[in-house]
Amino acid sequence: MRAAAELLKEDFEIASDVWSVTSFNELARDGQHVDRWNRLHPDDSPKKAYITECLEKQQGPVVSSTDYMKLFSEQVRAFIPQTFVTLGTDGYGRSDTREKLRSHFEVDRYHVAVTALSALAQDGEVKKDVVLEAMRKYGIDRNKTNPVLS
Repeated sequence: MRAAAELLKEDFEIASDVWSVTSFNELARDGQHVDRWNRLHPDDSPKKAYITECLEKQQGPVVSSTDYMKLFSEQVRAFIPQTFVTLGTDGYGRSDTREKLRSHFEVDRYHVAVTALSALAQDGEVKKDVVLEAMRKYGIDRNKTNPVLS
């Protein structure tokens, strides 16, 4: 999300790229096709999935945020060379607007930014205190019931 990227830039001086995925299904099919080809052609140079080629020279973690179930973007996990975190709208929402839905399921700009910072902390690129600072700044309650369970 561009809004999350702006938060990271403005509040934490962290640059990020925003990529749009038109079809996780097609990216997964491509990766599976490449896996099959590589498996059946061990004597040839291995091929790479399109998504792998796109991301392999990028730095930092990859955060996928979707208004669909997490499983939707999880299908490309095997082809992402970086730390990969998925956010999605699993469970039942009781939201009357898309903004409230995204907040409820923790896929809004604030949660995406905190998730990116958390992944950076996991990779040792930022201190864990930065994640806590962002949660305070954006009013994220880390003790809130998991939306999947509510």
